[in-house]
Amino acid sequence: MPAPSAELERNLRHFSEQSLVGVYVLRNDGTVLHANDKMAAMLGYQRGAELVGMPVASLTAPEDLSLLQENMQSRLQGDAGTVQYSYRILRRDGTRHWVEVHGSVCPHEGGTALVETALDVNKQVQSEWQSRMADRVFESTSEGILITDAEFRILAVNPAFTRITGYRPEEAMDKRSRMMTGPGAQAEINRGMLERLARDGHWQGEMKDRRKDGSWYPAWLSISAIRDNRGGISNYVGVFTDNTIRKEAETKLAFLADHDSLTGLRNRSSLMRIFAQQIEAAQAAGETLALFFVDLDRFKTVNDTLGHHAGDQLLVAAAERLREQLRPDDVLARFGGDEFVVVLGGSPPQAMIAAIAQRLINSILQPFTINGHEMFISASIGSAAYPEHGEDAITLLKNADIAMYHAKDRGKNAFQLFNKEMSNHALEQMLLENSLRHAIERKEFELYYQPQFSAQDGAICGAEALIRWRHPTRGLVTPGMFITLAEQTGLIVPLGAWVLREACRQGKAWLDRGYQFGRIAVNLSPRQFSSDDLLATIDNALDQSGLPSAMLELEITEGAIMQNPQEAVVLLQRMRELGVTISVDDFGTGYSSLASLKQYPLDTLKIDRSFVKGIPADADDVAITEAIVAIAHKLHLKVVAEGVESQEQHDFLRAAGCDMVQGYLHSQPLTASEIEQHWYLGGAQAET
Repeated sequence: MPAPSAELERNLRHFSEQSLVGVYVLRNDGTVLHANDKMAAMLGYQRGAELVGMPVASLTAPEDLSLLQENMQSRLQGDAGTVQYSYRILRRDGTRHWVEVHGSVCPHEGGTALVETALDVNKQVQSEWQSRMADRVFESTSEGILITDAEFRILAVNPAFTRITGYRPEEAMDKRSRMMTGPGAQAEINRGMLERLARDGHWQGEMKDRRKDGSWYPAWLSISAIRDNRGGISNYVGVFTDNTIRKEAETKLAFLADHDSLTGLRNRSSLMRIFAQQIEAAQAAGETLALFFVDLDRFKTVNDTLGHHAGDQLLVAAAERLREQLRPDDVLARFGGDEFVVVLGGSPPQAMIAAIAQRLINSILQPFTINGHEMFISASIGSAAYPEHGEDAITLLKNADIAMYHAKDRGKNAFQLFNKEMSNHALEQMLLENSLRHAIERKEFELYYQPQFSAQDGAICGAEALIRWRHPTRGLVTPGMFITLAEQTGLIVPLGAWVLREACRQGKAWLDRGYQFGRIAVNLSPRQFSSDDLLATIDNALDQSGLPSAMLELEITEGAIMQNPQEAVVLLQRMRELGVTISVDDFGTGYSSLASLKQYPLDTLKIDRSFVKGIPADADDVAITEAIVAIAHKLHLKVVAEGVESQEQHDFLRAAGCDMVQGYLHSQPLTASEIEQHWYLGGAQAET
């Protein structure tokens, strides 16, 4: 009788050669005793002999090794004679491959061997996994899914279908899909959709569908055709979503693209498009249009005092008032900030244009109540007409804007129609501003000096520095032509700093040459007075020039002081600490009173020329001037009268006790060299 091992080997070899499945035998230590070529092929090897001696653990996916060892131990320990399980083998290239194993035990050399047959089930496992995943996707996806036959009768739906439409699966089965056949169950099938499905196998688009409760909603539907083995369409798979939220978002975005988010009015881009269309239509019909540019006066004050939230509320309320005064076909848009634009169509007559503008102004004049605060603002309106004032939207808006600024210059709360002279003036101002921005660096400015004389003995006791602009093409430009523009643009701050430095330099030069001239007076503009670096500018001018601080007098208008009286007191005191003297210019023309003077650290009052002009003939001017001189002296202030042009004025002022006078009677503003001609070395004497 052959030895068991030899008999086993012959039997196994024969079995292996004939088997269509993988066969391998393991020693009880887990190494391969035998493997057929089929098993080797499953593992990526050429011959079964290559596997002999290899540990089975090295041929097993690490994540399934414990399962393999558990089944081996159960047989080796006699707990089970046969086993059946599935696990992943580890192929030579490192990939996993599913096999189904049937294992048993057999004697081998006095011990036990494990015989395994392995069936390749990799495709089956993957197919089952894909099927389970497809089922899970079908059940859990947020999109509605329905499967129909070739006649669009519903065969299956997922839970999202019920959630979106309200129909339970049993209510939908065997019914023809409305989404695929049209708005009604009996409606003709959409021929274009069918043609696309037949040609391309796919169609997608938006359509309206109705829920079980009767409400309509927009559905985005994607349909795919499933073909049988003969190429015919056997089924359709439809995937759809409720497009309501997206459509609402699209509608909102479309609205926001054309409308202001705060007021709900049309925005600038929408206005420009519509206005261009209206101009084109008016041109074709031979009609006219009217355009309003509306700006809210004093709106910045609300923002600065109550905050931007209150400002936003005021804008919303103002927009609503403007809308109430307009006709349904009129266009109202928020152009930006506190600016609005109105377009009146239909060839409105001039009387109607003026009437509507006045209604808009009156509506804004009524008090607003914001957060319990009563607010008063007004509106300035500029108007331009098509085609008289322009044939395109940009030109008309520019001209209406120019007219609006002219309305503001008239005192605000006004309506102004555009005219050509305004455009010329605006261009002139723009060119002047451009030149002004380069004038300092090009050294086009120079100072003139108007002497100040003692009213009692005619001695020179000061000189006021007055700026002039030596323009390369305009010639000598007086301050009235550019100071207001410099103030509006902020250029007055660097310009004023230059005046201060140059006046101090000239004063020190005169002092070094022995000229006695009292003080150099320099005007500070309101913008300059409120700048943060004013004290540093004054200190630097004195330091660079070497002029004694007591010889510099700074003139400030009472309007600048009264903008913020408490801060002005502190600033004036700090200016006095630098050693300079301080004068109030144009006194009597602003908001202050003689009684308020005692709180400010001042040295001099200048009586405005508007009062001097009427004396001694005008009794009121006489009384006011005498009162100013008397009370100023009680407060230990010196008094300067400006604009003295006649001997009668001089004599009255001297009799009233005025300390100093300046004006054309004694001297017009002169250059530095011209003033020097009136002096002799070591002293100065006025020509009287």
